Amino acid sequence: MKLFITIAILIAGVCTGCHNYYQALKVNTADKNQAAQALDSLKLQERIFVLRNGNTSFYMKNLQINPEHTTLSCTLDTLPYWHHFVTPNKYINKQRYLKKDPFTSSILNEVHLYLPGVSNVGPGKYSLSLNQVQKIEVIQKDKKRTTNSYIIGGIGYTVGTWAILAAIILATKSSCPFVHAYDGGQFTLQGEIYGGAIYPQLARHDYLPLKMQPDANGKLQVKISNELQERQYTDMANLMVITHSKQTNILADETGHIYSIGKTEAPHAAWLNNKQLNLSPLLQRKDQVLQLMDDTSHANGQNELQLQFHKPAETVTAKLVLNIKNSYWLDYLYGELAQGFGRFYPIYIKQQTKRSPAELLKWVKEQQIPLRISVKTNTGWQEMASLTTIGPVTTREVVVSLHDLPLEKELQVKLSSGFLFWEIDHVGIDYSPNEAFAIKEYIPVTAWDEVNKNVLPLLQKDDGIYCEQPVPGNIATLTYDYIPVNDTSLTQTFILHTKGYYTHVRHFKGGINKAFLQQFKQRDAFTTFSKQRYQQINHSQLAALSQN
Repeated sequence: MKLFITIAILIAGVCTGCHNYYQALKVNTADKNQAAQALDSLKLQERIFVLRNGNTSFYMKNLQINPEHTTLSCTLDTLPYWHHFVTPNKYINKQRYLKKDPFTSSILNEVHLYLPGVSNVGPGKYSLSLNQVQKIEVIQKDKKRTTNSYIIGGIGYTVGTWAILAAIILATKSSCPFVHAYDGGQFTLQGEIYGGAIYPQLARHDYLPLKMQPDANGKLQVKISNELQERQYTDMANLMVITHSKQTNILADETGHIYSIGKTEAPHAAWLNNKQLNLSPLLQRKDQVLQLMDDTSHANGQNELQLQFHKPAETVTAKLVLNIKNSYWLDYLYGELAQGFGRFYPIYIKQQTKRSPAELLKWVKEQQIPLRISVKTNTGWQEMASLTTIGPVTTREVVVSLHDLPLEKELQVKLSSGFLFWEIDHVGIDYSPNEAFAIKEYIPVTAWDEVNKNVLPLLQKDDGIYCEQPVPGNIATLTYDYIPVNDTSLTQTFILHTKGYYTHVRHFKGGINKAFLQQFKQRDAFTTFSKQRYQQINHSQLAALSQN
């Protein structure tokens, strides 16, 4: 029950500080046309422009950009006395601002242009070449850090009163089996398996990358555990060991096809719902998560992230690398929906088990729950993949094969899903061909549960005979033989190949809320509900909580 303990600790820490934070997003100055277009867009937002020249700073009034996008002209003036570079204070120094303080909160309206320390810069009319600008920073609210200071740090969403949220998560948290792997010193959490397979007829294969090392006996070990209010059923659990060059990485796609990954290139531009602010810096490295949570563009809350990559003109195939996960918000929404059935929820689940997989997956797709990947072609957007949910606990790196690409020097890719269903850590593109690698798939040689019962026969093959883990605390510890690589130019990647499904355990009270549930028969209802619920809670409870 480590997850519950972590949540309890985080909830306890919520009351220690609720703050508002800002961050500086960099505009790409390497492409001068793009930089000029970004400045034009920011002007329309009536931003305050600040010129930073070495240790001095000036207010840029009446900023103008010439038609050729080569020169900036303005009137330089002194900054107001309250500007943070003139009067540093305890808030600004920590990238914080007070929401009700116009002096510190005004920083959210600023754009900073950096010069290397040019002589003869002072008040009055001034012009400069765009090539002189070393860096452009757009100041905006750091939503993730701010939200994390108000609520649960690792969850990071506006989901109402914190005591209520804690109760919801502890009582209705729905995910999938957790996997821990031995890393040479301890068992560490690697991720979740067969997410979204919540009925027997949706049992599916899954391919989870593992970071692991052999134990003292030269064996590899994995733990599959039930840590939530679920019944979990695992049919098989093989370990794929891929031997390959140290110069490449290995990733699996959703169907288990293996690809070698060379050097990836980050997108040079990224826009959420066609808004002008370039988000590509957030996607170029890990641990800067982009949440698909713009609630201002589409009535149904749909989010579309468009990515633009440079591409060799004659290349028609590529490998898109994504580090992604689902949101805890998606879990919360499912709990809200399920609670609408009241004490009839078990009857509803029994009825669902009689529906065909095609019917169930059709509803999932119509509600925009999968992450859809599309490529811009001469005839419009062509969908390349639709990724199944993978769970909210950890990010997973996956590859999507792209094919039949247009013969152009630019590649446009679109990631789309419902409101706040997915989080994107980083993305990259690889145009290299697959390199040679060798795959060996090992079946477990031992498998013991938490009471030392032998469950090995249940996990050795895909036969519809499941290892059942009906209650939290059930753990299966699996051991694998394997042959390490001796060639120092080679390395090995580990991928857990499982198949299974799980069902939720809920004990709701009260009657069925037919009026509430009726809406979910319509296309896009779940993403629309997600947006509406977010706005409802955000506008009421968060507003009340953030009055400090």
